[in-house]
Amino acid sequence: MAAEEIAAAMGETGDVRWVPWLVDLFRVGRSSALDRRASEALAELTGLEPSGRRVADLVAFGSWMYDRDVDPGAGYAGWKIGLYERLDPGYRRLLGQVTDPALLARLQFGGVVRGGIPELDRPERLPIAEATHMRPDEIVYGTELGGTEIAYPHRILGHHELLNDVIDGRPVAMSLCTLCRSAVLFDRRLGDRQLSFETSGLLLNSNKVMVDRQTDTLWNQITGEAIAGTLEGSSLTKLASVTTRWSDWVATHPDSLTLALPPPVLFEDPDRPPIAYEYEPGAPQSAYYASEDLWFPAVGVPEVFPPKSEVVTVELDGAYLAIELAALARHGPVVLEVGTHPILAVPTAGGARVYDARILGAVAGGPPSGAATEAGPDSAVLADGTRLPRLVSGQSFWFAWHGQHPDTTWWPTAS
Repeated sequence: MAAEEIAAAMGETGDVRWVPWLVDLFRVGRSSALDRRASEALAELTGLEPSGRRVADLVAFGSWMYDRDVDPGAGYAGWKIGLYERLDPGYRRLLGQVTDPALLARLQFGGVVRGGIPELDRPERLPIAEATHMRPDEIVYGTELGGTEIAYPHRILGHHELLNDVIDGRPVAMSLCTLCRSAVLFDRRLGDRQLSFETSGLLLNSNKVMVDRQTDTLWNQITGEAIAGTLEGSSLTKLASVTTRWSDWVATHPDSLTLALPPPVLFEDPDRPPIAYEYEPGAPQSAYYASEDLWFPAVGVPEVFPPKSEVVTVELDGAYLAIELAALARHGPVVLEVGTHPILAVPTAGGARVYDARILGAVAGGPPSGAATEAGPDSAVLADGTRLPRLVSGQSFWFAWHGQHPDTTWWPTAS
C-alpha cells in the first residue's frame, strides 16, 4: 500500500493515536500527494482546518499533538526510527534510546542531519583592539570566568549554534537555539566526564536538541537536561552570561576577548550557500525574527505575551519566573520574587542581569531601595552601597521557556 493510501486510512479510523504518525509523514514526506493526504487525515482527526500553507499546517497539527501529549501506541517507535534513518542512518541509535513514546512523538526533524550545522571547537580569539570586524550594535553573549572576559558574537554563533571552548581552564559549551533565541552557557564537565557537543538535527518544542560526542546522549538545549541515552536524567551546570550590544560590552569590559572571524565554510551541496559571516543586523535569522510565526510545532502558551516575546528567565529552588524584556527595559531595575526568593532584575542593552535581593527586604514588583550604580558580572552595587550577588539567568522566546516550565510565573502580570 502506498504511503498516501496509508495516510488516508489512518484519517478514516477517527483514532487520534495516528496523529503522531501522520505528523511525521507530513514532516519528512517527499511528495505533494503525500502532504495532501496526510494533511487531510490530520484535519479529520484533529478538527483543525488546513490553511494550505505547509509550514503553518505542520505547526498547527504538531502543536495540537503536543498540547494533548498523544500516546502513539504500539509499533510507533520502530516505525519512526525506520522513517528517520532514511534521513540519517545514525538516527537509529539516537532515537532508539528514547523510551517514552510521547517524547519520541514530540521529537521532530529540524531540517539538517546530525552535525549538519557545524559546531565550533576552540575558535580563535582576539583582544578588543584587534576586533575591527565588530560593529557597535552587534548582539554578543558575554561572560566572565575566572580572570577571562569573552564575548561571543551572535553573527558567528548564529551560523553554528554550538561552540565548545575552554575559559580560564574550564571546559564550556555555548549553545544557541536560533528558533528560541536562547543562548545558554554550560560547564562541559559532568562528574569525571568531559563532554563536547554537536547538533543532533532534532527539535523538541521547536528547541534545539544537542548530542554529546562521547556517549550519544540527547540533551535539551534550554534546560541542559539529558532526555535520552546513557546519561539520561543528568543535568549540566549553567553558567552566567549576558545578552548585550558589542558597544556596551566593550565600555564595561575593555580587557575582554572576542572571536576572530572564522574562515568561510563551504558545503558539498551546491545549493547551500557558504557561511561567510557578513554583518547584517539580525542575520542569519532576520526573516524568522521579524515574523510572529513559528516554523515548528510547540506547546501552546498563555497569551500574556506573544509567543516570540523575549523573556529573561530565572530558576530558583524549583520555582520559575519569566520577565518580559521589553517591559523591563521600559521600567528599569525592579525587585521581583521567584517563589519566595526576592531578586533584582536590571536591564542591559539587549538583555538583563539578575541579582539576589534577599537582603533588601523590598516589596516584590517595586523598585529597589537604591538604584543600581553598577550592575557588574559578579554583583550589583546600589546607590546606598548595598552589594547584591549575581544569579544565573537565561533569555529566550516566551514559547520556549513556558514549554519547558509550564508552572512558571511571569512579570508584568498584566500585558
